[in-house]
This record gives sequence, structure tokens and C-alpha cells, in this order.
Amino acid sequence: MTDKIVPCLWFNGDGEAAAAFYVSLLPDSRIDRVMRAPVDTPSGPADGAD
Repeated sequence: MTDKIVPCLWFNGDGEAAAAFYVSLLPDSRIDRVMRAPVDTPSGPADGAD
């Protein structure tokens, strides 16, 4: 069995770009799921819309 690293990244802005950068550095890595805030938060509007 191969060990897997399953990180959970939290960013207050441009998290998808940061995740894409990390994936570009690690061979055989991928983004399986992106979860966006369902409601407005102090960090920004719902669903990452600016």
C-alpha cells in the first residue's frame, strides 16, 4: 500500500492558484475537489466571486 498525503489548504484569497502551484511541484499530484464558501464571510463573498 502506498502512503498518500492529503492536504487541506485554506486561503483567504486566490487559493485555487496556490493549490495549482503546489500541484505543479509534486509529480502525480492532482486537485480532487474545490470547496467554496456557501455564504459570504469576512474573507469574501460566497463561492469565491469577487
